[in-house]
Amino acid sequence: MNLEFNEDQKLLFETVDTAVGRGYPAGGRAAATSSELGWNDQVWSTLGELGLAGLPISADHDGADAGPVEVYATLEAMGKHAAAEPLLDGVFLPSWIIAELGTDDQVKELLPVLAAGSTTIAVAHAEPGRPWGVAPSVSAAGSALTGVKSPVRNADQADKFLVTAVGENGRTGVYLVEATAAGITRVDGRAADWGHTSQVEFAGTPAVLLGTADSDAPAGLRRAFSRARVAVTGEAIGLMETGLAMTVEYLKTRKQFGVPLSAFQALVHRAADLYAKVELARSLALWATATVEAYDNGASTVDLDTVADDAFVFVCDAATATAEEIVQLHGGIGMTYESEVAHHAARLIAITESYGGVSAARRRALASDALLTPPSALLNNADAVTA
Repeated sequence: MNLEFNEDQKLLFETVDTAVGRGYPAGGRAAATSSELGWNDQVWSTLGELGLAGLPISADHDGADAGPVEVYATLEAMGKHAAAEPLLDGVFLPSWIIAELGTDDQVKELLPVLAAGSTTIAVAHAEPGRPWGVAPSVSAAGSALTGVKSPVRNADQADKFLVTAVGENGRTGVYLVEATAAGITRVDGRAADWGHTSQVEFAGTPAVLLGTADSDAPAGLRRAFSRARVAVTGEAIGLMETGLAMTVEYLKTRKQFGVPLSAFQALVHRAADLYAKVELARSLALWATATVEAYDNGASTVDLDTVADDAFVFVCDAATATAEEIVQLHGGIGMTYESEVAHHAARLIAITESYGGVSAARRRALASDALLTPPSALLNNADAVTA
């Protein structure tokens, strides 16, 4: 299994890196998340002009028809600059859910708009005090929703919501809601990474079921969220790489007792250990991405949910360690809002709470039958492993 970008993927990474980097100078995330939008409007426009909103969307619906590796490369480049644009949560994730569950008419209506980069859709699944994987408490009576969702990322700027709810038939479904619909009460706030998040209450809010009453919404949601867990590892790698680079530079320039901090062997060893963690996480993130691509190409041996959980847990453990180390090695300044490294650390911690969080993913991984299966470095070589 090749875990390196090909020439086109390298060019994509470099293009996104350059485009996002221009809009995110030092302190760029603080400025972006403090704005009314919650991200950098210029960068968002550039991403749309580059066609990146349509990256994973089929060419039949005006997308680029790209695969998981291209999504990974894009998000890693954005992670390098701690970019706040909701490409994953506001475009990629809803597009996967719509592709999984939507009727032909819904897919034809919604995906081209997402691909154009002219809209974002907020996925409202999490609920206060309820585990991620259980049936939602929000109810759908006919075509009206009642209940509370929180936190909902970037709900303040979304044009539509995809809301999980239990219908009158007792089955979980996904419902499409206009952001301007009646019966919506929204309380806006900030997430751990200072990004915009909201509590959204629905009170008899008009909604349209995505797909049909017979659609297997829980299975479709699991696949979409598994893709998101793998994709976000790319952003985490970019964040860790830049956070480490800033920390190494700080150790070289910051002086203590008249000598740079890099003269203290214990600090150098900590930085070296951190480098090893980041590179190991990169390897597993790339392996998971390549495995998802194999799944898309018809590899019958791939368990998408297990691959996603394994990669998410491993990368999130590295993300937590990196966030702690880059702040500690910067000293007190590393904890301040004005410090760029603090924003990288905060976003890394926020990632560990994404899509149900690392604790839930770890529990699923431990309960999986895959725990009893001999690991294989390559696809389709189970016979060689068990021989």
